[in-house]
Amino acid sequence: MQAAIKKMTDGLIALQLDADAARAVFASVLFASRFHDGIAPLTPIAKQGLKQDFHKQARRVAICR
Repeated sequence: MQAAIKKMTDGLIALQLDADAARAVFASVLFASRFHDGIAPLTPIAKQGLKQDFHKQARRVAICR
């Protein structure tokens, strides 16, 4: 499992995750959303991420603020 985090000058954060790390992040978001209403809006994104086959996906860029 490998992850790289880079802070941008405009306040954005870039995450570069391998498939195992991405699955762990998505699973953590799903777990945390059960206990915190502020995280609940991320649930559909996390569920979609867990369903995708990361070994076949090309590199994707998503901007989060």
